[in-house]
Amino acid sequence: MSLIHISRKVLLAGLLLLPLQVLAVNPPTVPDPDPPVGNPLPPVSRVDVDGPYATTIDTRAGPSRSGWVVRPSNLGANGVVHPVFIWGPGAASRPSDYEDHLRRIASHGFVVYSEVSSNSGSEMGAALDWLIEQNNNSRSDYYQKLDTSRIGAGGHSRGSVATFANASDPRLTTTIHVAGGSFDGRGPNNLRKPAAFICGEDDRTATPNCRRDYTNTRTPVWFTVIDDASHTSTARDGLAVIVGWLRWQLAGETERRTMFIDPSCDFCGRGYETQYKNW
Repeated sequence: MSLIHISRKVLLAGLLLLPLQVLAVNPPTVPDPDPPVGNPLPPVSRVDVDGPYATTIDTRAGPSRSGWVVRPSNLGANGVVHPVFIWGPGAASRPSDYEDHLRRIASHGFVVYSEVSSNSGSEMGAALDWLIEQNNNSRSDYYQKLDTSRIGAGGHSRGSVATFANASDPRLTTTIHVAGGSFDGRGPNNLRKPAAFICGEDDRTATPNCRRDYTNTRTPVWFTVIDDASHTSTARDGLAVIVGWLRWQLAGETERRTMFIDPSCDFCGRGYETQYKNW
């Protein structure tokens, strides 16, 4: 027997004697987002109540002047450059049906855009174009006050489907899908960045699709089913989750990671059936 064959046998025998954890390859840890542009958002101790900003609504915004922008009234105060969140309402719904939700998110320092959703998500891409143009336009109220490197998209029901359709847009940092699994299970194919799926226990229509989407997702994903939440109520019942996620993923508050990715995370205990993977 050659020395090469002997060496290979000795090496294999040595490896077999090593503890299994030494041989295992640990999955990579997804890094937290980089610090935001400009000064950070004012800190808050709770994500289930309004934040420190008073809010203003422009009901004739966007490329066709049919969208809403809900934003902090004092844009850019104290050197803050605001992250952006694009919202998609459910079918037959309008931004006005989610006014409380949009105001809550904006009160935490985000500039939120919404208009009626389509399955294609085309309105979301057009909204991103428009907001970036406004940020670069010296005559705009938004001039250099938006952090266009920190943009999230999300929606409820049909708005979630629209978000899946638009999820491959490289300008997005994260997506949020509320009570709206993709119809054919292929929505996750478009995901490129970390995503949150928020669904309801009593939603017999969307939640089975949410579970299938979670199985099919290959990017970092966090998924919860809220106890006793219906298809309609999940958007409100999950509002604290949405705010916390945006403060982590868009505002760079890395300490909020443990609210989601931790054995004792805030949204993993009583009232939530939570899973996560690829982190």
